[in-house]
Amino acid sequence: MTRLSVILPFYDETAFIQMAVQSIVSQGIGDTEILIVNDNPDRFAPGWLEGLGLPGAPRILHHPVNRGLSAARNTGMAAASGRLIGFLDSDDYYLTDGLAAQLALAETSGADITHANACISHPGTPALKLLPRDAALFSRLHQGAGLPGLEAAQFITSSWSSLYRRDFLTGHALRFDEEQVKFEDRLFVLETVTRAASIATLGRPVRCWRRRAGSISVTPPDAAILRLQVQLLEKCLAVMRAHADQPGIPPRFLKRELFNTVARLIWDMDLIRLATNEPTAETDALVARTAALLGDDRLGQQIFDDPVIRKISRVGQPTRHGVIGRSDFFALHKALRAADMAEAQDILRSRQLPAPRPRRLTGKGGVLDGRRLVLHLGLHKTASTWLQRQLFAHRTDLARHSVLLPMAGLPDSDFRPIRPDGFPGHQGLLAALRSGDEGSWTALRREVAASRCDTVLISCENMSLPTDPDRDALLDRLFLRLSGASEVVVVAFVRSPDTWAEAYWAEQVCNGLRAGARTLPEFLVDHATSLTDLPALFAPFEAFAGQPVRLLDHDAAARRGSHWLDFGRTAGLPLDDIPLPPQAMARAYPGPDRAQIQAAMTVNALIAAEGLRQRSLRSFFAAGAPGSDRQSFLPPGDRLALVQQFTDRSADWAAARGYATDLAAVADRLASTPWHPPGPLPADVLDRLRQARLQAEYDATSAQPPRAEPEPAPALPGHRPRPDGLVLRLRLRPWARHALQRVGLIRR
Repeated sequence: MTRLSVILPFYDETAFIQMAVQSIVSQGIGDTEILIVNDNPDRFAPGWLEGLGLPGAPRILHHPVNRGLSAARNTGMAAASGRLIGFLDSDDYYLTDGLAAQLALAETSGADITHANACISHPGTPALKLLPRDAALFSRLHQGAGLPGLEAAQFITSSWSSLYRRDFLTGHALRFDEEQVKFEDRLFVLETVTRAASIATLGRPVRCWRRRAGSISVTPPDAAILRLQVQLLEKCLAVMRAHADQPGIPPRFLKRELFNTVARLIWDMDLIRLATNEPTAETDALVARTAALLGDDRLGQQIFDDPVIRKISRVGQPTRHGVIGRSDFFALHKALRAADMAEAQDILRSRQLPAPRPRRLTGKGGVLDGRRLVLHLGLHKTASTWLQRQLFAHRTDLARHSVLLPMAGLPDSDFRPIRPDGFPGHQGLLAALRSGDEGSWTALRREVAASRCDTVLISCENMSLPTDPDRDALLDRLFLRLSGASEVVVVAFVRSPDTWAEAYWAEQVCNGLRAGARTLPEFLVDHATSLTDLPALFAPFEAFAGQPVRLLDHDAAARRGSHWLDFGRTAGLPLDDIPLPPQAMARAYPGPDRAQIQAAMTVNALIAAEGLRQRSLRSFFAAGAPGSDRQSFLPPGDRLALVQQFTDRSADWAAARGYATDLAAVADRLASTPWHPPGPLPADVLDRLRQARLQAEYDATSAQPPRAEPEPAPALPGHRPRPDGLVLRLRLRPWARHALQRVGLIRR
């Protein structure tokens, strides 16, 4: 029998499985069994996972058909030989030494269940935060005799946060409920903690829960999801009702589960809204099941003072539904028991935060004051930097043709790009929106007011914000600020979908963003959909402008050398009358090679401090020009998948707006493209990276000047100075000062 078996269900986590397995192997635990259960045989035939060369020699089990996460874990448990069993989702990973510490506690304590805390990372960033429920309930080392000895264990978040004694699981025939193809963890947790004789908590995080696009926790609900959620609530309450019927079990455990059930219906499920706004026979049936499961059980005011509930309750806290108070919670419970979803919806609506102010699109009085506005959205790697530099160099010529290129929002003289010749355009306007700084927008208003120009041109790198988690809110604020135009024209260059997503990722990596620590496959898990869905990407801009966006083909313009003229004619700007000198046509701001991108990705992963990270990369890129290896990081088949996504979502829509590239020709080109994966970093690149990191150690811009030594204060008569130089100064009232002067203790 081995010490530990770790079970990894696998469905489509191709971008993450290597790190998941590596995180187990790197714990340094001897005698560990890794079992991967392939639950997606239609896509990944036997041999595919074996061919990845995963570390640790994992055992790989294959389902003949897709059976779901619960069945995959059960298959792993049936095959496991470890004295202890753990679960790891294939897109998550263990923290350094975390699993080893949890295993040591499990072995020394002998507990049936050994819980350890988890961190969470959100889409787009590797930054970790301790899971709030773990921080509130499990922040100390502790061991209790079953659930009565560790009452918070009722609210362990997931089975993947615990190690289980295998003989405990088999002795009680504990398995995952295969009817729960999703949301299976809560039920398994309750079934195990109500049977455990001993439960231990480590009190420190050992694992990262990686939230990502497409995962269960971020997928919008549909009828099938709601059905599984209601079924879960029914089964969980049934477990706790059976537990409450046992001799000596106090009623508070059932009360807590009832409270948790109502809370899930209010905050975590969409049943109230769908049953009210989009009723169907299925939602009606789910409403009836919800009322039945709540039954006649009631909650009193004392539930809010329960020592466990008090730590995790959202009552009285700001949430997406506004602030739900105690009386609201009871009213919602009553409405749910009566199957009155209209009443429940009215209560939730009454607590919603006020809607944002409507956007004013045209008319005088806004920042634009009746002028025509041209917005160049500046998609990454579509010659935006070159175009912005030419526009800036000919700012005076533009003004003579009644076009204002504002200085507000452009980089100032202290701007230092990460890569030589980088230029973000009016990115400062977006930065001001994020920070709440009024300076840039006040400067823009003044520039427009002082100008006699008819047109205002704003060219901002990445104004479309395709990967920003606060995109909708930021764009709402942007459009409100840009109100008052007589006409809005939105222009963007678009490039082949098989190259744009990768170019966008490479720009994040090379600009030293924390998100640039991720590999391209990891990035595409979260963002491939948004980067190939142009209708969704540009919809807010079309709503703001009141007309379709105007798209240009970057690849065709690059072949012709016509970005300047194409942009002017499409945007209605007189660029035909502003010829560029021959030297301006030279290509600027070349893209990085694969070794540079790999080096930058390494820096982003190893250095958390933003300033140090970006100084290191600035020095690295300045030390050497890009090499010749400009191949993609993706094999042709994966690039072809991006083209297909674009074809399905965007091709017809884009063609109607000016971008009608030959996607069949792109597919043919990819089919015949030779490709090899990137190799190890060359020694000269590693040496430049090492030197750049050492050069960045001292930040002269943030260094504090040496502090001047204070002059010693004169001593009072008979006063003996403190050896540390500290002087106590007293402000005397007038009567006290006069009295001391009379007796000569202080001078007049």
